[in-house]
Amino acid sequence: MQPFRNILFAADFSENSQEAFRVASSLSSEKTTRMSVLHVVEPHWVAEEPVYFGQPTVQYSDSGPGPNGPEALKRRLIDQYTPNHAIDVTYFVKEGEISSEILGLAEQTGSDLIVMGMHGRTGLRWLLAGSVAISVLRRAHCPVLALHAAQVPLSTQDFNVILHPTDFSESSQAALRVARSLARDLGSRLVLLHVAPLEVYVSGMIASEPDVQVYRETMEETRKRLDGPDLKYPVETRMSRGDASDEIVRQAEELGCGLIVMGTHGRTGLGKLLMGNVAESILPRAHCPTLVVKVPQLVPIPASSRPAQRAVTVF
Repeated sequence: MQPFRNILFAADFSENSQEAFRVASSLSSEKTTRMSVLHVVEPHWVAEEPVYFGQPTVQYSDSGPGPNGPEALKRRLIDQYTPNHAIDVTYFVKEGEISSEILGLAEQTGSDLIVMGMHGRTGLRWLLAGSVAISVLRRAHCPVLALHAAQVPLSTQDFNVILHPTDFSESSQAALRVARSLARDLGSRLVLLHVAPLEVYVSGMIASEPDVQVYRETMEETRKRLDGPDLKYPVETRMSRGDASDEIVRQAEELGCGLIVMGTHGRTGLGKLLMGNVAESILPRAHCPTLVVKVPQLVPIPASSRPAQRAVTVF
């Protein structure tokens, strides 16, 4: 069973976008997944004539979609974004501000995952660049999988190692449920990482020193809770100290990680919080795709994740 049932894919016709679409397709199941493929056309504002020298204001109007009208663009979407297995796909062409249109359609369709590239290369002059991905990440009410050109895998088979950075917060637990579900369904190794903060010095004296043993005990408790016969590999744990984003990127590269799954808002006194700025720092730097889970209450909770029972996740 694949963990996502309603995927929204943001398309810009670039090579990176088409590679990312293969990943979105491989996360879908023929019998249970619906996919929405969206292309957004930004308004083309032109000055209204006549424009006089010294005129204090200039009126602009939207010139419309031009020769690449909605129907032509929809046919192009169908031609270039067809999954390699039979799933229910609906194609959308909208005009407006890119991130707002992506978020609006995600809410309209009840999407439980948004997949998007971060750097498009296209002559159509709208790019799913980092700023758009960050805007979607900050405002989305469902997980966002962001991929940039340097790190798009061929399929989810390349998600051989899934890294979950945790700060033991509610948001991290929500992301962990998604990470475990993917590890189970894809037969991947699941590695938990906690980055403990460094000591805080004031006037040459240690003002705050993290209790590393507390972190180790919490990691071990989490590992025991997650392990189960439905996982192909035992859950692994790693501890590190330093800057959270630097260590996450370093550990992911060291592990040959295929996917990072993380939360964005930590609410705990245990260690470095995985706030939004950490996720935003990782997105352009990681050598693998990053799946960010933002809103805990909207992430379905498994019926059970205890080792003695087979976990069944309801999405």
